[in-house]
This record gives sequence, C-alpha cells and structure tokens, in this order.
Amino acid sequence: MKHLIASILFLATIGVASAQTKGHVSYALDFSSDNPEMAMAISMMQGSTMEMYFMPKKSRIEMSMGTFIKMNTVMDAKADKGLLLMEMMGNKTATQTKISEVKAEEKKPEIKVEVTTETKEIIGFKCTKTILRDAEGKETIMWIATDLKADLKGHQQFGNAPISGIPLEFSTSVNGMTIHFVASKFEGSVEKSVFSTKVPEGYKIVTEDELKMMGGGQ
Repeated sequence: MKHLIASILFLATIGVASAQTKGHVSYALDFSSDNPEMAMAISMMQGSTMEMYFMPKKSRIEMSMGTFIKMNTVMDAKADKGLLLMEMMGNKTATQTKISEVKAEEKKPEIKVEVTTETKEIIGFKCTKTILRDAEGKETIMWIATDLKADLKGHQQFGNAPISGIPLEFSTSVNGMTIHFVASKFEGSVEKSVFSTKVPEGYKIVTEDELKMMGGGQ
C-alpha cells in the first residue's frame, strides 16, 4: 500500500500548464507490473480515470484512482495560482502554490524528442507516434494530437516533455508499476468554473513537503 500511494503521489506533483485552446479530454487508465507483489494494488486500481480540462492560461486535471483516491490539480497562470486537492481514504487535503515559484524551481528535462511518420486515429484526432528519450536512454512512446494545442510542462503525467500537442495515448512507469492512459472522449467546450483555485470547505491545507511525506517520501 505504501508503494501504491507513493506511485499515485508521483502523479500529483504541482506543475505548470498553460493551454492555447479549450476542451475536455477523458482518459481510461490501465495498470500492469512484472512484480507479483503489486497484483493486489493493481486490482484496486481498476476503473481509474483521468479528466483534463483546458483553456487559455487555465487547466485542470482530475484523477480518480480506483475507489479510494481522488486528485484535482488546477492551474491558473493569469492569477499565478496552483491548487492540488486530494481525497484519500477519508482525508481531504489541499496544497496551494504560486506558478511563478514553480517555474523558478523547474529544471529543464534532458529529453530528446523523435517525431515519427507513423500515425493513427484516436477519438477522431490524427495522432503521431512520438518517441521521447531521457538522458539515461529510457524511451516513452506518446501518440500526440497536434490539433489540440496546450503547454503541458510540469505535469508529471506527461513527463515534462517538450511536445507540441496533447498526448491521447501514452504510458508512464513509477515504482515498478506501468500506467497506460488512452483517451476515450473529447468535448470542445468547458465551463470556467472548473478552474476555480478556491479551497473547498472540509479540506486541510498542507505544504508540498507534507504531501510527499504522506507517500513515504523524504
């Protein structure tokens, strides 16, 4: 359970996302691992989803991990505010940040991007196979819809990659678990109210360091 929570909190890192257009993409998540000890954790995660909302200078990512963890990450670049809401096993926490401070702390990833000629269609969008390679040679394959323009820097789900467009299918690995994301629906409209950075009632405000400690971090 400790490794499972740490894996989920890895995806909760607050970052910067300033979209160039607007819309709502729904994703289905699938989990796998070569470690037999992860089998129970994986079974608990079935049915997980991710919702991405974006419009100019605002973004929101909602993740429902199984039935016991929910996370909402909201970025408002115009107001210089970021908010992470987490509900885990009955505990509700909120982490606030200033986007300008996040930008100052970000390190540029040493990632090489190879855009191939291979394409396929996902939920009506033409997606191009793109291969990302980090400094250690690890490869990540993303199928990117370049018709959907957004800046996804800072979001751990997308590996802080310097890409042009929105990945509609990709995988990420952490703590021995591979999470496969694939888009299932797109809507071209989004309500401004989903980008509110106000902390709802019932949430305890914690720092990013306190959040990391919840996952067994140092």
